[in-house]
Amino acid sequence: MPMKKTRSFSGNLTNQETIGGFSYMIFEFLFLSQILSWINAQLSHPLNAAELNFTFYLVNFIAILLIFHDFLSRALKQATQHPAILCQAVILGLAAYYACALATNWAVRQLVPSFSNYNDQAITDMVGGNYFLMAIGTVVLVPPVEECLFRGLIFRNLYGKNRWAAYIVSIAAFAAIHILGYIGRYAPLELLMAFLQYLPAGLCLAWAYTKADTIFAPILIHAAVNAVSIGLVSGF
Repeated sequence: MPMKKTRSFSGNLTNQETIGGFSYMIFEFLFLSQILSWINAQLSHPLNAAELNFTFYLVNFIAILLIFHDFLSRALKQATQHPAILCQAVILGLAAYYACALATNWAVRQLVPSFSNYNDQAITDMVGGNYFLMAIGTVVLVPPVEECLFRGLIFRNLYGKNRWAAYIVSIAAFAAIHILGYIGRYAPLELLMAFLQYLPAGLCLAWAYTKADTIFAPILIHAAVNAVSIGLVSGF
């Protein structure tokens, strides 16, 4: 019996998109925050934390549009050709995310009853500094950036080679990037709990991408989740 082929996505990332994406990812994770912080320190009227964070989001958004504009154009065409599949993937992805997140958060509370997610707390504090900028940043700017990098670049490139590796690596990378800034500042157990809390999102976003075959499925889910989260933080 012939082996079942691993499902492939329609279209492929070009070499230029792949090289540009990985190069920018390295630059963003290693240098961008430090560069922006240094520039901000030189200003006569430095930006507050929310404004500086929005600048970080905006720079990333512009860079991703420059690198992946053709990829996003192809993905948009796929989305408009199959809107029913896109809607189904978004609805099922959101439902799966919230179900998995509830189960994960319950397990975390059983293991560490006093646990608090530090990344969530940092965002809450910045929302108080400028709600409008943080809402635009987290709902409009962040989802395309993170989805192009983690689902479009990492997951998509690995999926054609090894489906399980694609899920494991992209999910782990997505969770890790949200806690890297806290390594050394908090206990290992707390970091592990925060890492676990981001796993459901990585899983459901990757699944939605395979279901709809367009990066706009995880982008829309990501935007919706962030919109709900920031709305809860603001009390809406």
